[in-house]
Amino acid sequence: MSPKGRLAALVVGIGLAAGIGIAAPALAAPNTPLAAPAGVTSTTYTYGFEGGDWEGWSPEDGGNTRGWWIDHTTARAHGGSQSLNYQLDGTWDNGTIWIEKAFTTTASTALPVTVTYWGWSPASGGPGSGYWLTTASIKGTDHTLGATASNPPWDNLGTWDITPEQYYGGWHQYTKSATVNTVASGNTVYVAIALHANFETTRDYLHFDDVSVTIG
Repeated sequence: MSPKGRLAALVVGIGLAAGIGIAAPALAAPNTPLAAPAGVTSTTYTYGFEGGDWEGWSPEDGGNTRGWWIDHTTARAHGGSQSLNYQLDGTWDNGTIWIEKAFTTTASTALPVTVTYWGWSPASGGPGSGYWLTTASIKGTDHTLGATASNPPWDNLGTWDITPEQYYGGWHQYTKSATVNTVASGNTVYVAIALHANFETTRDYLHFDDVSVTIG
């Protein structure tokens, strides 16, 4: 497994590649993990999806999503020999797919949770090639509840990170932190890692790997 450094999230924006005169977006400041409340022990879980093992994660979609799947692949990996390949037909200019896992936690009105993951895609020629969005989500409820393709269960869709093929290509790390009222959620936290289509094309080469979830 590769080390899990806290790297910067990509800034959502639209611009042409630097080669035609407009620079790629600047990198934002790192997302600092939230501090655990007094008396709460911090635990980190790591997942590499080796050997075809889902490791408790499940592939899901927002409903009415066209032509999608998430599966294991040996074509590319950030660490080890396998990653998850997200495929989504975005020709309807819509659709959200994700993996999700429920974690049993201690009771807290503000339990800090941080998830990091690595995403890969090839370099492209800029906005004319289309750009897709990725994010992690941390909630006290299952992400499938009330979900539809046009109304996905995700907050602040417009502030998601652009997938790295937009400007950079290759592997890039993303980080998301939040607090969850686990007293209200029955001592359960749901973590999801999603891909959202906002350009009318099909993508079947976006890879995700080396997920780390820190609770507490």
